[in-house]
Amino acid sequence: MTLDDLLDLSATYAIIALSTLVSLVGFWALPRKNNRRWFVFRAYDVARGKNLVGALLSHFSHGDFGHLLLNMLVLYLFGPRVEEALGFGPFVALYAVSGLVGTLAVFGRHYNNRNHSALGASGAIAGVVFAVVVIAPQAEFFLFFLPIGIPAPVFAALYLAASSLMTGRGDNVAHEAHLGGALAGLVMAGLLYGPGFRPLIRAVTQLLS
Repeated sequence: MTLDDLLDLSATYAIIALSTLVSLVGFWALPRKNNRRWFVFRAYDVARGKNLVGALLSHFSHGDFGHLLLNMLVLYLFGPRVEEALGFGPFVALYAVSGLVGTLAVFGRHYNNRNHSALGASGAIAGVVFAVVVIAPQAEFFLFFLPIGIPAPVFAALYLAASSLMTGRGDNVAHEAHLGGALAGLVMAGLLYGPGFRPLIRAVTQLLS
């Protein structure tokens, strides 16, 4: 990728830089009770008009280096392809809406739970990944533990099923955010991408035939 390509696809790298910066500050703040609230989303507090800054910054902060590295690696791998297909503004809109819908899904489940908090860009990242399913449905997804590629529509179906089954399991992972963000990214990509859902429909039809 040339320097001109990097400049043309600046939104992806700007989000990576911002997320890294906020997360690094958050690593210092999270162990400190008085500062933690600025970097986590607490649905219980937001429902009562509090924690609005935390609700925003939680989209960029992460719990540890592994969490940050995984999300930014996925964004680095998938973001440029989506941004190239949609353009700067539509890509930012897709990322933001996916993150927002993921947050609303968490809010809907936990607005009465005073002990629940969440952070991380996973909802928005899931939206970017599912945008690739719409834009390049012929692509194959490779997982660390599988030596073969999974067709994009099949991966999408498996991801949605797994996230649905895991929601509410109490494993400290916001599966509802992943589910909401993924669905939002799928819909937004279909609306913003020139060919719409037609390539995805053709790919699914071919898989089923």
